[in-house]
Amino acid sequence: MKKNKILMAAAELFPLVKVGGLGDVIGSLPDALTKLNLDINVIIPFYGVIDKNKFKIKLVKKRISIEIDNKKTYFDLYQTKVPKSKVKIFLIKHKLFNFKKIYLGGRKYLKSGKYTREIKDIERFTFFSKAVAEVIKKLNWNIDLLHCHDWHTALLPTFLDEYYIKYKDFKNIKTLFTIHNLANQGISGLDILDYAGLDHKMTPALMEDYYDLDGDKIDAMKIGILSADYINTVSPNYAQEILTKEYGEGLEIYLQRRKKHLRGIVNGIDYKFFNPQKDKFIKNKYTVKNYKKAKNNNKKYLQKEYNLPIQDVPLFGLVTRLVKQKGLDILLPALENILIKQKIQLVVLGTGQKKYEEAFIKLTNKYPNKVSSKITFNAEIAQRIYAGTDFFLMPSRFEPCGLGQMIAMRYGSIPIVRSTGGLKDTVKNNKTGLVFNKYKKQELEKILLKSIKLYNKRDKIIKNCMLTNFSWENSAQQYLKLYNKII
Repeated sequence: MKKNKILMAAAELFPLVKVGGLGDVIGSLPDALTKLNLDINVIIPFYGVIDKNKFKIKLVKKRISIEIDNKKTYFDLYQTKVPKSKVKIFLIKHKLFNFKKIYLGGRKYLKSGKYTREIKDIERFTFFSKAVAEVIKKLNWNIDLLHCHDWHTALLPTFLDEYYIKYKDFKNIKTLFTIHNLANQGISGLDILDYAGLDHKMTPALMEDYYDLDGDKIDAMKIGILSADYINTVSPNYAQEILTKEYGEGLEIYLQRRKKHLRGIVNGIDYKFFNPQKDKFIKNKYTVKNYKKAKNNNKKYLQKEYNLPIQDVPLFGLVTRLVKQKGLDILLPALENILIKQKIQLVVLGTGQKKYEEAFIKLTNKYPNKVSSKITFNAEIAQRIYAGTDFFLMPSRFEPCGLGQMIAMRYGSIPIVRSTGGLKDTVKNNKTGLVFNKYKKQELEKILLKSIKLYNKRDKIIKNCMLTNFSWENSAQQYLKLYNKII
């Protein structure tokens, strides 16, 4: 039986390089798909931060030429494998990616709530997208489907369409565009097309965005939505939400137009890595059969690590980017009221917008025996928070999928979430977590009080959480069905 050949293009891949949940997905999904008789390769930029020796990265092809910004330049193609996997990883090496980080600039927040990146980063990922098309063309890669992820690769379907029109021997490759976060759009001026060498008259998606009356802007996310054969998001509920004005981030009319080609598939989590039975970063290992004593010891260890009194009180955890999307504008005032009257503790881990970083530092200083914040990100500490807390906070304004709630459940920390996006798809109220609906401080406060009352009789929910399966196998089966539909 012929194996369908899938190439995934993305900005990050764990464990080589990661800044967020996208890296976790690209690090796990391809391996799950190879077990379903698919030939999966992944292509990412070769950032300066990637350890060439550690991952045994080897040169495949030197000096592949490419036209960018009306000049000829060259890039090299390297190859490695995901550890303990058959998945081949290809890496595009060029001076644009020699830096020790993925992004050179920060986020640019726009009035509507959506955001983009500095133009230098948009240019870098435009180059990457064109370089992927050049690799396919010049190395004669015979692939059946190109699976593009988020704004970084949203122009790739358009590059492929244009190459198919321009080059007689270039195959008409099917494309799938996965939206991990619709708010993050990759917006730039019309001159990005000159930089890319794309002809706005050649492909309908590009022509439409070029002539839209939107302030002479090119929106990579919009072009990906209009040009890919199929689109999917990382949860079924989010796929429905983004068709509305409330969640559509200004792109709902284009998504409504593509509704027949829009799907939602919940992400999984890596059950080998997120495993309380084998996790080397936590104090005591455990399973659903013997979690009580171990989780209590992990809690005491976490309290000590965060310089909190070792007390038998509800311990809440927050591991997140400190941005408005994560519900912090309702969480902070709700916590103030709870902290005054209730015996609880809270540990925080994350970085983000300055106002939220400062707010949690202020809360820590105000309630030193109840709140402790580490304004950083550390994967090992995150594991100890999942293992040591009683409740895990995710009161998001919107959440395409969310991984934190699934990891928390795996470790027996009960998620407290808002009914939105992937949180609605993965957490069942009073069974595997506590769920509130309206995005209001008062609603969150009520659910926090409910969790405190539940503290001494939470064993059933903990067991339900730990027995819920969010491994990649189920998600991979759904992607296989979607691939077969597209190909």
